[in-house]
Amino acid sequence: MRVEARRVTVRYGAREAIAGVDLQVGPGEILGVIGPNGSGKSTLVRALGGLRSPDAGEVLLDGRPLQAVGRRERGQVIALVPQETHVSFPLRVRELVLLGRSPHTGAFGWETAHDLDVARRAMERTDVLAHADRSIDELSGGERQRAVLARALAQEPRILLLDEPTTYLDLRHTVLLLDLVRDLCREARLAVVLVLHDLNLAGMYCDRLALLSQGRLHAHGTPEEVLRYADLCAVYGTDLYVAPNDVTGQIVVLPLPARLQRRPGGPEG
Repeated sequence: MRVEARRVTVRYGAREAIAGVDLQVGPGEILGVIGPNGSGKSTLVRALGGLRSPDAGEVLLDGRPLQAVGRRERGQVIALVPQETHVSFPLRVRELVLLGRSPHTGAFGWETAHDLDVARRAMERTDVLAHADRSIDELSGGERQRAVLARALAQEPRILLLDEPTTYLDLRHTVLLLDLVRDLCREARLAVVLVLHDLNLAGMYCDRLALLSQGRLHAHGTPEEVLRYADLCAVYGTDLYVAPNDVTGQIVVLPLPARLQRRPGGPEG
């Protein structure tokens, strides 16, 4: 299943959070969305997930206008993991994850053995099964983030939207989560949109990258095409080290301290 943004613009008052963005992602593909703070990454994800209607342009789900797709059908197809999740009630992890089955069971449906099994497997894959009977309020930020991902996986979506999913995660769980996302993308043919601040992880795990700057699409292509010195320095407004790793061949991007920058405030030229 494919999700597509066509000339999508979203405004907050007079400010354009994103402006005329064209993007699409299909089965078995990870599209990474990168850019500095305030560049429109989260707004784009919300628009792709149907949580924010475009003020201009449209979002299409397999060629259908997303706004014409019912909420239940949308919930069966699209799962979104936001940057922050606020839980109003002290749910147990198991109860939170089972909420992901709601689009399949209906508002007042009872969970079946299949629903319970799907939830259990989602908790296993995100390494939170041991916390199944703990309250969400008792979890660390990283544990909570993994429980929220488990809820998204329990939806059995075809499209997975992840807005900074590695926030709060330690190095081990960052790798486990991104490896899991990549495996699900390949095995289950999911279409994945992955917002990341870490450009090295973005280059390592994503098939294509979209670099946003002030709400507009500055560059789009493979990691090698997007993670370029001039483009990154221009968008991020600082000097950077950008070069291939001698061992892996992956592009490495590092911010440079002021004393090593070629000139104050950014690169030469």
